[in-house]
Amino acid sequence: MIPNFFIIGSAKAGTSSLQQYLSQHPQVFMSAIKEPHYLCAEHFPPKFTGPGDEGFSEHITRTREQYLSLFAKADGYRVIGEASVYYLSFPSTAQRIKELNPAAKLVAVLRNPVDRAFSAYLHTVRDGRETLTFEEALAAEPDRKQRGYQPLWWYREIGLYSKGVAEYLRVFGPDQIKVYLYEDLKNIARVLHEIFHFMGIEPLTIDTSIRYNVSGIPKSRFLYTFFAQPNWFKNALKPLFPTALRQRLGHRAKALTLRKVEMRPETKRELQEYYRDDILALQELLHRDLSHWLT
Repeated sequence: MIPNFFIIGSAKAGTSSLQQYLSQHPQVFMSAIKEPHYLCAEHFPPKFTGPGDEGFSEHITRTREQYLSLFAKADGYRVIGEASVYYLSFPSTAQRIKELNPAAKLVAVLRNPVDRAFSAYLHTVRDGRETLTFEEALAAEPDRKQRGYQPLWWYREIGLYSKGVAEYLRVFGPDQIKVYLYEDLKNIARVLHEIFHFMGIEPLTIDTSIRYNVSGIPKSRFLYTFFAQPNWFKNALKPLFPTALRQRLGHRAKALTLRKVEMRPETKRELQEYYRDDILALQELLHRDLSHWLT
């Protein structure tokens, strides 16, 4: 089976939750590996070298045979999809998707790039991978990229959206791609209804009570690790709870162990200036007012 639906980005913009919500629909099949990145893997090294990058490297699908095997059980589903969040960051991927399936439909979610950069940073801090301050990490980004750190560490660069959006619109046209803003997800029921209609399937009411892959600083490293990683105690409790309930409780417990912090105001202003021209270009492409991203 060949996929006909792609969530192309952006990282830390609610795509994990969106993928989980869409997969609840009985006519939607989303690949078990959320981010195979097969169609942009040509831009990746044999393996990434940043702390904790092993898992990302292992999930990259490198061959067509491996990629199509992700959808081997999708027979009978109307929507067959995957969610590789860095497709948007490599604009040539648009043509590769087109060659794979000219009729494919795509969704992108774009977050204020300043907030997105900080959320990506908090993600790596959350997982015990990042040891620098945000400002130090921004300064280290070019060197880290050169040394083979995966795109999650490209806090600043991944937020440059306009070239990618322009290329996807050129290749697919507006009828085959929907671009949402992160703030649109506040009305997630409406967004899901629109995507179901976009994909030609019946709209259904979806359980959106859980937010997935939330970033933050662990209030307690021990508690976060306990809920986030496998351990003997959780394994012993598995037979006592249905899988869906167990996963729901686990995600809520992890979220409760995290706290939010704010970036320094001067860093926010510096990033707003860095992104200004790109945001203005994106605003023209999307015909949406993005001035609130610059204030």
